[in-house]
Amino acid sequence: MSVRVLNPNAEVLNKSAALHMTINAAKGLHDVLKSNLGPKGTIKMLVGGSGDIKLTKDGNTLLKEMVSPIE
Repeated sequence: MSVRVLNPNAEVLNKSAALHMTINAAKGLHDVLKSNLGPKGTIKMLVGGSGDIKLTKDGNTLLKEMVSPIE
C-alpha cells in the first residue's frame, strides 16, 4: 500500500497537531483520575449544565459522565 502526499508540509503539521492534542487530552485525564483512584481517592462533584449535581468516587462513572451530560 502506498501513500501519496500532495503537500508534505501540511501532512507533517497535521500529524504534529494531532499528537499534541492527544497528549494533552491524556494528561488532562491523568490529572482528573489520579486523585480519584485508590484508597485515598477523593470524591468528585460533577455539575451538569442545568445545575444537576452528582458525587462519585468511581472512575468508570467519572469517565462516563465526562463524555455524556449528566441526566
